[in-house]
Amino acid sequence: MEAARALSPLAVVEDSDEDFEALSRVLRETTSREGVKRYASGEEALAGLLGEDPRPALILLDLNLPGIRGMDVLTQLKADARLRVVPVVVLSGSSREEDIDAAYEAGANAYLSKPLDYTELRRIVVSLHDFWRIATLPGQSR
Repeated sequence: MEAARALSPLAVVEDSDEDFEALSRVLRETTSREGVKRYASGEEALAGLLGEDPRPALILLDLNLPGIRGMDVLTQLKADARLRVVPVVVLSGSSREEDIDAAYEAGANAYLSKPLDYTELRRIVVSLHDFWRIATLPGQSR
C-alpha cells in the first residue's frame, strides 16, 4: 500500500505523551503507524538521528522540548549532510511569529501549530501525508 509507506519511516520528536498518543491515533486511523520512531527529547533525537538510526522520510519536530530546544535540534539536523534533505515539519504549540520565522530561517520545511481539537489534528495529518506522498525531494526520482 503506497500511501501507508509514504511517510515511513517517520520520526516524531515529541516530549508530551498525550500529544504523541493523539498523533499516533491519527496515524493509525489515516495512514499507518508502522515505521514511526518517537524521540521524547532533543538529546534522544540527535543521538538517534545523527547516529545509527535509519534516515527517516520525514521528521515532525516539536519546538518546546526539555533539555536541547527544538530549534537547536532543527539547526543540527539541517547541518548534517545525511539529514539536510529530510523534510522537517515543525508541529508546535507556539503560534508566535518569532518562532515561526526562526524555524524557517533554521531550515524547517513547514510550520504547523498544534491544534487543540482532535478533528483538526486529523485534518492536518491527512493533508500533510497527502502532500509529502506526492512531493519529489532532492535525491528522489519518481
